Amino acid sequence: DVDLDYPDDRRAEMIEYCVRRYGEDKVAQIITFGTLGARAAIRDVGRTLDIPLNEVDQLARMIPAIPGKAVSIKQALEEIPDLKASYEDTERPYIRKLLDTATKLEGISRHVSTHAAGVLIADKPLVDYTPLNRPTGNAVLGSMSQWPMEIVDSIGLLKVDFLGLRTLTIMRKACEL
Repeated sequence: DVDLDYPDDRRAEMIEYCVRRYGEDKVAQIITFGTLGARAAIRDVGRTLDIPLNEVDQLARMIPAIPGKAVSIKQALEEIPDLKASYEDTERPYIRKLLDTATKLEGISRHVSTHAAGVLIADKPLVDYTPLNRPTGNAVLGSMSQWPMEIVDSIGLLKVDFLGLRTLTIMRKACEL
């Protein structure tokens, strides 16, 4: 794993250089999987069960949104009395079904994205090492691995993080001025 910092307005040039140097078949971006968080699981299951949006949204908002600390539905049921009361409400048994189903789905992959900076570079065509996928909308290259960063790292592939830093762009422009 190699991290390289570049001005953000020149990052694409560095990736294009790698493609020219090593070949399009040996350079690809890395896939990431967005997972279903507690709130999103509740909202998705609520839509599926056709529960009124205002009720579902009220339940979802009971799950604390703490940056950097995910709170699970199970944990929230133990710690938040209003959520537990809704769960145990016998007049609305569909709430229990909603939260039980959402708990089972919490953490599963919901969507595919492209790793923000990671690029794989190999000595042989990447299809010899990893299955490839078509890129998502924010991709710079024509392909990306179907395995996430942890797996491509574990099999020994070279991962280069081309980090585009706005600060370097500002510093360069300041020097030019």
